[in-house]
Amino acid sequence: MEEQSGGVGVFAQNRLIMLTINTGFKSIPADRSKVYAYLADINNLKNLMPDRVEGWSSDSDSCSFAIKGMAQIEMKVRERLPESKIVLESFGKSPFHFTLEAELREAADKTEVALLFNGEMNAFMKMMAEGLLTNFFGMLLEKLPAQFA
Repeated sequence: MEEQSGGVGVFAQNRLIMLTINTGFKSIPADRSKVYAYLADINNLKNLMPDRVEGWSSDSDSCSFAIKGMAQIEMKVRERLPESKIVLESFGKSPFHFTLEAELREAADKTEVALLFNGEMNAFMKMMAEGLLTNFFGMLLEKLPAQFA
């Protein structure tokens, strides 16, 4: 028999669900090869991070950091498709498994970039993280155009 806790089964509390966040496309005033080269070097992500990020460590293929008051995050490159896509995935101390994909598309004399996050987490963590992560990814994209000014 399943143990009950506040009317919710323990099994249901531990079930993983998918959180998907899609930022939509943001215009960047640079050609696609420059934007791709910038994003493909994970060291450059530090320039896009908000002030509340601490303990940043990176190389060209991976990074780790903490968001003040939250967990340690570690990401590494899973895939690079020249001038179109970069996929990062969690590893190590990250509190849940996720991927973060940067998609690039050419548009006249600029590049459009969108971020797509897919994370597996329990319902409680999803409720806590969804708004924070949506804002976090939005801030990353907001800072990107300034890197090419």
